[in-house]
Amino acid sequence: MQNFRDALKQRVILFDGAMGTEIYKRGVYINRSYDEVNLTAPDLVEGIHRAYVDAGADVITTNTFGANRLRLMPFGLEDQHDAINAKGVQLAKAAATDKAWVAGSIGPTGAQLTPIGRISPGEAFKTFKAQATILADEGVDLFVLETFSSVQELWAAVRAVTSVSDKPVVASLTFQPVPASEREAQAEVVLKAVQTMREWSVDAIGTNCSNGPRGILDIVEIMASQTNLPILAMPNAGLPQVVEGRT
Repeated sequence: MQNFRDALKQRVILFDGAMGTEIYKRGVYINRSYDEVNLTAPDLVEGIHRAYVDAGADVITTNTFGANRLRLMPFGLEDQHDAINAKGVQLAKAAATDKAWVAGSIGPTGAQLTPIGRISPGEAFKTFKAQATILADEGVDLFVLETFSSVQELWAAVRAVTSVSDKPVVASLTFQPVPASEREAQAEVVLKAVQTMREWSVDAIGTNCSNGPRGILDIVEIMASQTNLPILAMPNAGLPQVVEGRT
């Protein structure tokens, strides 16, 4: 396949869609670690990847969003950290063949950083580095650091990834939907975030999750006014509703 960085300069690149909702649709309830499904139901995960490739995705994302040790710990799965991440890449590569790039997905730790929370930036860095090392060793084509709500934590993840790999990095923040009365204040938050992120040595920045297409478009327009970097726009299909006890 063409080099990802070269393609990024030449055209729009289409990523896959959500993984968690697809796993949920296939009968895996939300009280489980969806990352562990790589080990317990690998055919299910690979099948989702293949469906996205067949639908025309240029990039498929590994099922490793929550596979850092801090997020695996509440499930008692921290000792399976390496196996879960390695299998996640293997399943994605098996589905991608030579038709799509494989992006190693890294999400936040799930805990707030000090001084507000209990996780230090150094501990977050070590956590992300451990995960990134496995993903890099298994041969991902790029990294997607996604759904981060804290610029500080996202920076720890960027530093961790770039300390173990020279593969492309996409850094993405999430912003909660706000009413019209609060959009000006949110715009200021987005502006400040982009002004920080554009100084990092990453290949693209962007926003994903939390918002539907309209909300993501508003944020992307602000981002585009502040940087020449390629921008990731990965909205939710819409905002979830609970119907008869099912999300």
